[in-house]
Amino acid sequence: MAVQSTLDNTYGLLYIAVVVSAALYGAGILQFWMYVRKYHSKDPLLLRSLVFAVLVCDTVQQALLCHSVYKYLVTSIGDPGILIIVEQTLMIELFFSCAIATLVQQFYCWRIYKIGKSAALAIAVSLVSWTSCVTLTVYSVKAVQLKLLSDVITLKKLSIAANTLSAVTDVTISVVLVIILHAAKTGFKRTTDLVNRLMIFTFNTGLPTSVCALVATICVAAFPNTFLYIFFFLLLGRFYTNSILVTLNSREYIRHASDVASQEQYSLDSGRVRAQPSTLSRDAIAIRIDTSTMHDNDLKSSH
Repeated sequence: MAVQSTLDNTYGLLYIAVVVSAALYGAGILQFWMYVRKYHSKDPLLLRSLVFAVLVCDTVQQALLCHSVYKYLVTSIGDPGILIIVEQTLMIELFFSCAIATLVQQFYCWRIYKIGKSAALAIAVSLVSWTSCVTLTVYSVKAVQLKLLSDVITLKKLSIAANTLSAVTDVTISVVLVIILHAAKTGFKRTTDLVNRLMIFTFNTGLPTSVCALVATICVAAFPNTFLYIFFFLLLGRFYTNSILVTLNSREYIRHASDVASQEQYSLDSGRVRAQPSTLSRDAIAIRIDTSTMHDNDLKSSH
């Protein structure tokens, strides 16, 4: 039995999408600020331009989303007829969501090439990403031409195709990167620790976008009369933005964590005999400081 549309499962979900999207946008701004502080002066111009382009698209999409929801939920108070009309800004933001997804996915394709040293593999994954981009662009062009929200359901098949391709692209990127990283293990403790951390991190950063696109696909097929699929689709841009920024900002953390883990392992392997001199050395320093302090006090009291 099909779920009937109500204010709660349509415009209510649209309002919640704005709130959640705004929170994720704030997290992205924080990540961007951290990136500017740590890596902006170190990274090449092309990478910095990519990050800036993603943030600009993310900002524009968030602004368009806020405008459309304001139009529906505030302006429509005096004219309820607006609720059945397609607000153009709600559909225009799809183009920016497509741009964000494509830019981020191409960045990961570049990582596949740099890590795996295989141009053919990177190009193959890139083509999947561009196929998803073209499909979503076609969907966006058709959606902008609609007049009534009830007509959006006519693009159901195209929406399923776009979300499915997006999920397939994200899963493919994550799987390929994990396989490449696993093959890069050398057997050395430090290298293995670093690769393991990168594998886990790669999987985790690709998980939100993959799950979000997959859930959107399921929702558009199961609940086409609601805005549930729109809710998840609108969050995709925020997840992509945070994904690339977290990936870039975590480089130093992963490297440092690997170094610490290697040092701890070395200390454990060294045994108790080497640990004792270090402890004694620290105690000796503390004793000398105390002695020096007492000596200074004695000098002061003598005066």
